[in-house]
Amino acid sequence: MVVRMSDSRYREITLLIMVPSEVATVGLTVALSSRSELHVLATALSLDDGLVALRRQAPEVVVIAPEWVQTARQFLLETDIRTRLIAFGSRPHLGANAHATSQVACGYISYFVQAKNYLPLIDLVSRCQLPTMDAKQMLCLCCPVRQSLKPPKPNLTAREMEVFVAIGKGFGASDVATQMGISVKTVESHRESIKSKLALGSAWEMNAIAADWCRGGSS
Repeated sequence: MVVRMSDSRYREITLLIMVPSEVATVGLTVALSSRSELHVLATALSLDDGLVALRRQAPEVVVIAPEWVQTARQFLLETDIRTRLIAFGSRPHLGANAHATSQVACGYISYFVQAKNYLPLIDLVSRCQLPTMDAKQMLCLCCPVRQSLKPPKPNLTAREMEVFVAIGKGFGASDVATQMGISVKTVESHRESIKSKLALGSAWEMNAIAADWCRGGSS
């Protein structure tokens, strides 16, 4: 399906940057300067300053830290300001926040992605004909930018992946053992291997990451 975009070649698209890292903010601002149609109205290193700028400027696009997305969403609902959000964070992907963020933001960009790779994503969001992201809109659901919100497939063996998906669906070790026809001890061994490969510090963290990965479409 073709995603229709409004013709923004002859008009300026306004942006606000709300990111707590000054280095990341400067880098993003410099990168955006290569796009003549994109105009950064303001930058904010704190959530409070960002919300003030949101109210005053009402930008069309906001590039925002993932941890501020939900607060910004509530603020936008209360003020009836319509804008499109792009999450911009320090992690390679959204991990356990992917599902919640995907209900609010158009896409996700990591600090560590080169500008030449993320600027096309910002271009697509800035040219979208919708005033705000709507997870129920077919135009949003089919938008290629949404692929950036999905965590990558973990680097696990096929057997570990089965255990990982089962954990994400809420099954305990004994249930997983029964489903897979293996012992509980073997399941626990797979769990420890998964934690090690994904650099997870606890069973709770692994459960959270696995559940979110499943919500991204593993099944």
